[in-house]
Amino acid sequence: MNKKRNKQTLGLISRDGFFQPVSTLSVAGLEYASKSKAELREILEEKVKNEQYEDCALIRDELIKRS
Repeated sequence: MNKKRNKQTLGLISRDGFFQPVSTLSVAGLEYASKSKAELREILEEKVKNEQYEDCALIRDELIKRS
């Protein structure tokens, strides 16, 4: 008897349709989870100009997840 389990996963969907399961979210990256790739790139440029490199790393990691 094979039973297929319909496993539903909770998560967030960004504006450009990227689904991110809750299990992969971190508190630090939660701010950027709902942003689209284009928005993340714009924010990244702003953070680089303002030399906020810790935020740059978080945004870079988020962009890498989506590629």
